[in-house]
Amino acid sequence: MTAELAAGYCGEKHVEDFLERVGSTYPLPRVVDTSRRRFWYRDDLDRAMNIGAGETSSGIGARFREAIREKRNGVAS
Repeated sequence: MTAELAAGYCGEKHVEDFLERVGSTYPLPRVVDTSRRRFWYRDDLDRAMNIGAGETSSGIGARFREAIREKRNGVAS
């Protein structure tokens, strides 16, 4: 996704804020066509924000995935 989309996906209000954090908080772009055309993969951003499927075993994301899994399997909590 482009920098604008990636910034919104990560919850940043401004693209400039997202770009300032690239390389520290957020990963470097996976694809760089030119200095202005850079692309990030959702999986990389998910990993940076610790919301990747199955990658974290605790926290809100893990509890949410478990609740959805139980709901799909018909298990009442």
